[in-house]
Amino acid sequence: MKGFNFFTLLSVLSAITALAGTVVYLTQYSESGKLSIVDQFEAVPDADSHLTKVTGLKYSVDGNIAYQWRASSAERLISDGSIALQDPFYIGNIAEQRPWTASALAGSLSQSGEQLTLKKTVVVKDLIRQAEITTETLNINLETSEVSTPLALTLKLRNGKTHSVGMQASLKDERVELLNQVKGRYDPY
Repeated sequence: MKGFNFFTLLSVLSAITALAGTVVYLTQYSESGKLSIVDQFEAVPDADSHLTKVTGLKYSVDGNIAYQWRASSAERLISDGSIALQDPFYIGNIAEQRPWTASALAGSLSQSGEQLTLKKTVVVKDLIRQAEITTETLNINLETSEVSTPLALTLKLRNGKTHSVGMQASLKDERVELLNQVKGRYDPY
């Protein structure tokens, strides 16, 4: 008789545990797909370091500054080793006295340090020719001085504007190629 009571009690406890597990599953997991015992879930940050007022310099083989970039803040991301930048500002071709700048609201520097990507309200200015390019994304290969965007852009010069979708440029060769849907209007000086 004693064995029967023990197994009956064990069966009742198992049924209660199963019922409690079902209630937890239905209230916590079924709608969101995530089991959460707490009301608020805080994500683990992807950054392992945070810097403010950051500046990067690259020197050419002759010792002159080849290019410079700065940002109001930078975070190194754990997931891919890249560096997320806030308010990045780039100054290129300094040593050859053909300076141009690029600014944006956000950007990233690749783990290798060769690729700078500017995002959100990108403005590129050629300080000698008084030219300006606006777009939403700009990729700058810092080692080869190649610049590109697959997105729509506007090229403004003193006497007119050109609109295009996509651009590839070689800053060393001073060559700009507008890729698709090119339309422009220019007035004489």
